[in-house]
Amino acid sequence: MPDYLINNKPYEKKSGVACFAPYVSVIISALSGQSQEKALFDARIDTGADITCIPKIHANKLGPLIIGNPITVRGHDGTISRVWTYRMNIAIMCYPDGDRLKTYRPERGVLLTDSNIGLIGMDIIGACSKVIFDSISQEFFIEC
Repeated sequence: MPDYLINNKPYEKKSGVACFAPYVSVIISALSGQSQEKALFDARIDTGADITCIPKIHANKLGPLIIGNPITVRGHDGTISRVWTYRMNIAIMCYPDGDRLKTYRPERGVLLTDSNIGLIGMDIIGACSKVIFDSISQEFFIEC
């Protein structure tokens, strides 16, 4: 039997977003030895994002962050810039069993964004064995 992290979770439409999309609940925390603060928010599953993006408003709750390496990125508007990555733990809450978590520590770190909605990128999605988007029922499944 597959171990589904997300099972039959409906797409959602968030305020200020044009369409229904797959979202997961995320808890971020500092790496061990740092602050014990955590932040909970929703993030959209985005197969077009190479790297996970965390809202600054939530990352700032963790206290000082460990800086990763600078990388060159192309934004959704086509602009190219050099930005820093940041190191943290990212736990995705299971659905419908919200008590279970799957924790990731992206190798390259994550980007911080001014948006209030995070993006779970291919750096985390690629660690899952199966991701299914059912556009007819507007539900999705993630198997780890």
